Amino acid sequence: MGIADGDGVDFFMLFDNMAAEQVHGLLSCPALRRSARIIEQRAVDTALYMQSGDRESLQMAVGPFLHLLERNLLTAVDPATPPGSHRKLYLYAAHDVTLLPLLLALGIFDHKWPPFAADVTMELYRHRESQEWFVQLYYHGEEQVPRGCPDPLCPLDKFLNALSVYTLSPEKYHTLCSQARVTELGNGE
Repeated sequence: MGIADGDGVDFFMLFDNMAAEQVHGLLSCPALRRSARIIEQRAVDTALYMQSGDRESLQMAVGPFLHLLERNLLTAVDPATPPGSHRKLYLYAAHDVTLLPLLLALGIFDHKWPPFAADVTMELYRHRESQEWFVQLYYHGEEQVPRGCPDPLCPLDKFLNALSVYTLSPEKYHTLCSQARVTELGNGE
């Protein structure tokens, strides 16, 4: 690929260029095409390293979104919520680098970079007889079993309990960000 042994390689940039060329039907570098699989794997490895797979990294990446999601789900199932006062559909858009930690938090990451226009769909259902609430999750059109759930049709309480490890209120998020900033400034950076 014309990269010297001592040169650093930004696999995010390489992968992003390849994806853009493919999606937009542009001519692609033959060396990149031949190395596509390894470039994607290294981009995934780098993203996983940056996330560390630990709770705090995932909280900082998607915790506020999960808090918002939790609030919307709980509002929808709350009997005190007046009928018609909440939305029946929420749409959120994000880049692949945000989708990846979300997939990790949900426990459905397949160790492949999220493809262009990938989607996560969550549906909320209520059992007619038991009145119990369930969540059903899809990633890129395929049914998934979320973290902490026994089946694809997951009881809402189990789903929210599994995600609670990664959920951060906006206030807690800002507190953690402020602490990190004070630490950086204290180190003379």
